[in-house]
Amino acid sequence: MSQETISSIENPELANQLVQAALAMSPEEEVQSLEVNTTPTPKIVLPPSDEVTLLAGLYNPFTGELVETAEIRELNGNDEEAISKITDYGRSLLSILQRGTVKIGDKPCTQDLLDSLLAGDREYLIIKIRIATFGAEIELEGKCTHCDELQKFIINLESDVSITPLEEKHIRSFTVDCKVGEVRVDLPNGAVQRKLISSTDKTSAELDSILLKECITDINGLPIMDPNQVKKLGMQDRRTLLKAITDKNPGPDLSTIAKNCSSCGLEVPIPLTLADLFRL
Repeated sequence: MSQETISSIENPELANQLVQAALAMSPEEEVQSLEVNTTPTPKIVLPPSDEVTLLAGLYNPFTGELVETAEIRELNGNDEEAISKITDYGRSLLSILQRGTVKIGDKPCTQDLLDSLLAGDREYLIIKIRIATFGAEIELEGKCTHCDELQKFIINLESDVSITPLEEKHIRSFTVDCKVGEVRVDLPNGAVQRKLISSTDKTSAELDSILLKECITDINGLPIMDPNQVKKLGMQDRRTLLKAITDKNPGPDLSTIAKNCSSCGLEVPIPLTLADLFRL
């Protein structure tokens, strides 16, 4: 209790004077008086989020609804700490995608929504999260494959990466003519991609089998009842189907990046992977 308050209790006249002075104070003076004795609350400024137009979007064949946008954000220190504990690049990319994606359409991002996105849209979002976090440019040092000149290459993820959207966004499956007959295939989604990433102990041929098993819906109009049906497909048919999936799949193509050599002027291929974007 302050000395002034003690004095006012002992002196009724002084107490009346203090009350009258408080009543006479203007609202502005009251606020200023309070502000002097109030510690300001620090503001936490969140990183800005960005809206991304999806390459395929989420399509509901029953309602005809198409969700075409997502919202992503810059990764922060909490994200960095969590991601740094993951030793597998595939799983770290899944974590980056989940942490950096805020919304799909107007709905908060969930694992189920991410699994429903086509693989190409997921890869596109990862690139957008990288741009929001570190910027669009990547600087690489290497030698020209033609003149052997050591130099720095600047890759711009917004202008140097080929992006393929899904032309007919309501069509997510297609047929492929194979030696075995007509095979119907669905474009791979996030659930398929997660199965491939979690199969780190598999060979490339086994990964191809997983992809085909998840994407092939029927052969000559008959649904796939036994996964061994995919394994029994001829090697040529398997390669035909894998190429068709690659060709039809929307998304960014990091494998075809190329820059001109500053010395000889010839084009130098600089293929990247999604993992390269976060460890360079």
